Amino acid sequence: MNCTAPASAILVIAMAWSVEPPAAGAGPSPLAELARLARQGRLDGVTIEYWVGGGLPPPLRRSDQFRLLTVENRDILELARPYHDPAAKLEGLIEKFQLAADPSDVRRLARLILDTGVFGPHSEEEKGAGPADALSTEVIVTTGGGEFKRRYLAGAPKPLEPLRAEVERLVQRLVAHGTRGIFHQGKPVALSQEPAQETTRGTDTTTETIPLSKLVEEVGRRIDRRLAAKGRLALWLRVSDWAAAPEQAVAEAVKRVLQKKRGIVFSKQTVAGGVPVPSGTPGGHVHMLIYAFEPHPDLILDIGELDGRMCVAAREAGRDPLAPPFSWIWILCAQ
Repeated sequence: MNCTAPASAILVIAMAWSVEPPAAGAGPSPLAELARLARQGRLDGVTIEYWVGGGLPPPLRRSDQFRLLTVENRDILELARPYHDPAAKLEGLIEKFQLAADPSDVRRLARLILDTGVFGPHSEEEKGAGPADALSTEVIVTTGGGEFKRRYLAGAPKPLEPLRAEVERLVQRLVAHGTRGIFHQGKPVALSQEPAQETTRGTDTTTETIPLSKLVEEVGRRIDRRLAAKGRLALWLRVSDWAAAPEQAVAEAVKRVLQKKRGIVFSKQTVAGGVPVPSGTPGGHVHMLIYAFEPHPDLILDIGELDGRMCVAAREAGRDPLAPPFSWIWILCAQ
């Protein structure tokens, strides 16, 4: 990936859809099973997976596997992703988080897969291949021994944004509260040395609970401390376009407080069409989108709901502001 300006982070996304045929004997589409999950909130052996992979070469290549599955008769949330420890001699380490799933998690995810049309009619955009360093997304439902898959060859298309946002919300909860382990070839391992603090502190971040009336004021105080050390701070206030009115109100209140502070600038995300890329089929192509940030944010403030409470969480933006969080600086939730 090439950036056209140092201040911008540009992510190239190909709007390409693909669907894998179900395995032999897989039976009909998973729509009826997803409708049951949306009503009952129980997996009963169904597995839902949302996978994002690709990007830059190792060790930066992503392979983030989020799953809703049943383990020992319990429905759980699970995140598994590659783990790189410069001090370890082992290759192929996996970092895994697990947390009990609420019935509301099952209902919401199933409903979003239905509402966003993941397993709806096929289209020409389901063919082709994206750029070598693009991020691919797969949505997989396994039920009754059959696997139903849609593969978006270079990122999730815009109609799937509500589903992607919900998966990211659950990933945030997993990283903040889940049980964490490091595995090698499926076996847990204990490493003699963890990597640098900034890549691990998110798993130890404690969610702090404060009165709702103090939430915005406390966010301002914490940004003040960060600003005093940096002198200038580019912030991306991240709240979903599908957020409820209370979340939008908190985001606006936070912005009003922060925009009065000298040295604060707000990063803006833009989306523009790019040059079509050949898909690999004769005469075929995929339409490109370019996601850019101006200026590139130093810090991201995620504003939304976590376990039924209004929360504001701060994290480093890193090279890819759209990537799932690897760590948290702090998490504030209102009671």
